[in-house]
Amino acid sequence: MNGLVLYKSRYGATQQYADWIGADLKLPVIDPERMDDKLLAACDFLLIGASVYNGDLLLKDWLNKNQHRLNNKKLFLFIVCAPTPDAGKHHQIILDNIPRSIWITADIVFLPGRWILRNLSLTDSRTLEEKARMENDPVKKDALSQDNDAVKKEHIAALLTTIRSSYQC
Repeated sequence: MNGLVLYKSRYGATQQYADWIGADLKLPVIDPERMDDKLLAACDFLLIGASVYNGDLLLKDWLNKNQHRLNNKKLFLFIVCAPTPDAGKHHQIILDNIPRSIWITADIVFLPGRWILRNLSLTDSRTLEEKARMENDPVKKDALSQDNDAVKKEHIAALLTTIRSSYQC
């Protein structure tokens, strides 16, 4: 059985998870824009990782454009959100960003991400500052106002177990 790890990352959290997954399962890790029909045909399954920014999945357009190419593949999606993800928003993120033909059959997991304030774009930095300003909970306000890194290898353990139970990796 063959698989690939595809990912789109802005600040490196999703790439870190993709690299850990690829190394652990001994699978190639590539940018989805480099995937061609020959590579896809050789795969039994795909792990697809993307970050979420303001509710938008970085691979939303790619998933919509390529959903017909993915229909016959087993898909595992790992979605990287804020360091303290709001599980109540997960379902809406799926509905707003992933074509139905994909989410009804894919295994989807949410993983906590990171933000390092000095590395953020001006737009992302301002968005985070605005969220902090509007937050009433002092603990959440404080968390939004400082570096926060929840990217840890142990977060992928359940995903790796699921894949190993289905495929010889």
